Amino acid sequence: MELDRLSASTAYGETTRMRARTEAAAVRRRLTEGDFHVGDRLIVNVEGPVVLDDTVTVLEGVRITIRGIRDVALAGVLRSELTAKLRSDIIEISRNTTRVSARPLLRLAVFGSVTNPGYLSLPPETTVDQLINAAGGPSGTADMGRVTLERADTVLLTNDAVRTAIAQGRTIEALGLADGDALVVPDKGQPMNAQAKVQLFMSLVFPILTIFVFRRR
Repeated sequence: MELDRLSASTAYGETTRMRARTEAAAVRRRLTEGDFHVGDRLIVNVEGPVVLDDTVTVLEGVRITIRGIRDVALAGVLRSELTAKLRSDIIEISRNTTRVSARPLLRLAVFGSVTNPGYLSLPPETTVDQLINAAGGPSGTADMGRVTLERADTVLLTNDAVRTAIAQGRTIEALGLADGDALVVPDKGQPMNAQAKVQLFMSLVFPILTIFVFRRR
């Protein structure tokens, strides 16, 4: 593959070759293990002798149970191969099945100043504003002008890009989000009460008064 040629080429520095080797190993691992892991969730639709429109969870052994039909192994299966794999396995048992489709749910996090922060499993066509609403919506102290989308320690979308994505109704799939990515809603801080304002005033003014008094002596 191209990454292998890049990693072996002396035309590039060691850092570039190392990155290429790492990416090539990740691609091989994905092709061998597939895209699905225990705990992932899928929306499965089946029409035929058995009718099913349900959300199923990937179980131990990287498999799902199609209620009333069979278990389907997903080890080594890529997202792009999911529907074809299910159709093949289901029709093998239930030949009069007319339609099979499946959509993996993305597991994303919403952290920060929202009503119910945490991880959510959502369909790819979910928009960014729907993602926020799925977490219960912003809290009263949410700073919606500083919302970001992040992957580990990397900012995928800055606050300006997030605002644009919301305005355009872009989906989490169109934005290229992956399992584990997080939308972070910062807190703008609670407004200061009267006592806090007095304390802040005194903390600023008292040192100045002290210096003034000592200089007058």
